Amino acid sequence: MSLTLAASSVSPVSFTQLSRAARRVSVGQVERLTSYKDAQSGRIFTTVEIRESHAVAGASPPASFTFEMAGGTVGDVRQWIAGFPQLEAGDRVALFLAEDTATPLGPTVGLWQGVFFLDGGKVLNHRRQVVVDIRGEELVVDDAASNKPGAPARASAPALTLDAFLSRISALRAGAGK
Repeated sequence: MSLTLAASSVSPVSFTQLSRAARRVSVGQVERLTSYKDAQSGRIFTTVEIRESHAVAGASPPASFTFEMAGGTVGDVRQWIAGFPQLEAGDRVALFLAEDTATPLGPTVGLWQGVFFLDGGKVLNHRRQVVVDIRGEELVVDDAASNKPGAPARASAPALTLDAFLSRISALRAGAGK
């Protein structure tokens, strides 16, 4: 049985706002996901353990850290927040961590907008679309994968590298005095 948790609407956050609002941008790997059902509310929550490899801003990276987020699977019942990325053990991620990481909706600025996946040297947004550039305040994603059936295939744009992504974050944070 699957249940979708309804959430209030979320205001769009630009890449500049994400970069400047984050207390720290953490790069690491999802090590473990442990879901449980809250006895009082009946809702499912998941404890996520991240092994951090490096970070932009903040103190030296800890070996690992955990946070809780709404949603998960317990037995044959699955709950999730519509639109929120589904983390899996082994995922490499870049997380734009908010000041308060103890909220049940997760620790990131702008909810799912502050979650990026890493695939090799490529950066993917929360929908797992390849990020090819950052223009002004907005991310540019490769939409070649969304070709309609029967349409001529288009070549994919080269992906933005993790180093370029992190450099852009550092520059934006420096511009804000962080």
